[in-house]
Amino acid sequence: MLPYGTVYLKQQGLPRLAAKLKIDYAPAVTGFDCVKNHRITRPIIEGVVVCEEYKDILLDAWNEKQEIDRQKKAADRKKRIYSNWKRLIKGLLIRRNLKIKYG
Repeated sequence: MLPYGTVYLKQQGLPRLAAKLKIDYAPAVTGFDCVKNHRITRPIIEGVVVCEEYKDILLDAWNEKQEIDRQKKAADRKKRIYSNWKRLIKGLLIRRNLKIKYG
């Protein structure tokens, strides 16, 4: 049950983003997990509950962060690809030079 004027958002990483934007939020308890051996019941926390007025701001910021993360991953992948090609070419040059020098 959600209080009037609030919404439930389940995206990953929203608590950290909401805290960074100084938006009040509450962790959403969606159920309970029972551990049989120890007879302990733990809450399952998935997502956050925020006021409706902050929903669009928070989702826009989350989408922007996802796009920035995608760009960073692409740049890192490209850098790794060029590094691997560079290592391969250097190895082939060394091999060629050794064949020429020692036959």
